[in-house]
Amino acid sequence: MHYRLSRRENDFCIENSLDGGNFNQMRICHLDKANDEINIGIYACSPENSSFKAIFSDMVISDCTWMEHK
Repeated sequence: MHYRLSRRENDFCIENSLDGGNFNQMRICHLDKANDEINIGIYACSPENSSFKAIFSDMVISDCTWMEHK
């Protein structure tokens, strides 16, 4: 599974993709106090009282790919 977080000023778009090429929008949100740099990270949890190992790979930071609406 591939995830993409894009930012345009204080607006954020979160998307996912099965193949890393065709992304589907999951959520768009606005954060009032995201005026400067923000910290982001990945979190994995189980809905039950269990344990598991999660591996995240191929993280990339790049220019915004969120297309502007005209």
